Amino acid sequence: METNEKTRSSKWKTRAKERHSVADIRTWNVNLNPRAMPTLGFAKGEIPSQTTPKNAHVDWRGPFATQAGALIVEITTDKGLKGYGLGGGGLAGAMIIDKHLQHFVLGRDPFDVEDIWNHLYHVTSIYGRRGLVIYALSGIELALVDLCGKILDAPVYSLFTETPLLQIPAYATGADVGYYAENGFTACKLPLRNGLAEGEDGFKQNLEMIHTARDAIGSNVELMTDIYLRWDVDYTLRFANETTHLNLKWIEEPIPLDDYAGMARLVKEVDSTWIVSGEHEFTRYGFRELLRWKAADMIQPDVSWAGGFTECLRIAREAADQHIPTWLHQAGTPWGLHLTACLPMPCMAETFGPSRNDVENELYRLLRPSPRDGFFTVNDAPGFGVDIDEGLLDAYIHTQ
Repeated sequence: METNEKTRSSKWKTRAKERHSVADIRTWNVNLNPRAMPTLGFAKGEIPSQTTPKNAHVDWRGPFATQAGALIVEITTDKGLKGYGLGGGGLAGAMIIDKHLQHFVLGRDPFDVEDIWNHLYHVTSIYGRRGLVIYALSGIELALVDLCGKILDAPVYSLFTETPLLQIPAYATGADVGYYAENGFTACKLPLRNGLAEGEDGFKQNLEMIHTARDAIGSNVELMTDIYLRWDVDYTLRFANETTHLNLKWIEEPIPLDDYAGMARLVKEVDSTWIVSGEHEFTRYGFRELLRWKAADMIQPDVSWAGGFTECLRIAREAADQHIPTWLHQAGTPWGLHLTACLPMPCMAETFGPSRNDVENELYRLLRPSPRDGFFTVNDAPGFGVDIDEGLLDAYIHTQ
């Protein structure tokens, strides 16, 4: 464990009025789709069917989806204090925790969170290092960090920085960018769903959509686009060239994962906009490779997928040393907002909306707070400020 980790843990232990140890770990694979209906109170086969939102990622269904595959981890100490973390991987992630990882966490001091992380990463390295295992590990780490704040009766951000950013500017993601701009957002991100498979017609539709979006929000609102890995290098270069006059802030994840050489070429050849990546990268080791290749103008580690709070903060600091900013994925969650408050370079936090119709369910509203007047306000409650009724978690367990 690095010296700064030991120093931080020692300081926390000195400040604590009493010491805690982990007594129990529970997991819930929940559906965080904003339109998900509670599953309690319905007989099997009577759960209301869900329709696919127009702008949903193509993978929104199933246990590994961004929304439907969320994993809530609850860690309880021997003094009865509860910490909560958001991970991923649904039932599969829960099984990794229940059948393996918990055995190396039970009985440990939550203040040893980074030592615990290093050990869990080591014992899973023969089958982990990326993906599902890191989803699960992220949920555990966030729950432990939450406990650190609650034990010390302090917000998490205060444990890591003396100069937090507590009013965080928000940008809105979705198709209705004109509506977002009307509601005070100064930056909007438009997902473009046509890729190589849709051919020339799809390319023309993408251009039409991005032009329409720019017209709808005007020149003073920043515009970004998310491709979700559907293009190749040539397609991206062509799109960037034909949209230079639109002043896009970034093109997000345009090409398949692991094509570091392709991303590096885009970063080198595209001057009109950022080429960004990292939503689906994992741990300091994956991001070091991304940075070594110079394969992103900005990185987007996901606080609940890439390894958790301390790991993502380390990633952001290493990137900042190379003058690469970090804009977190899932920044608009309690966990992400506290981390964003500690980041070394300026950024904004993403929100999915707003909606013209208030259809978001109770669990979604709790775990994805809405910005006001274009800003998120970081709460100053102990930990991440998250306390979740277990009955509410039970009501949104993902059943598919």
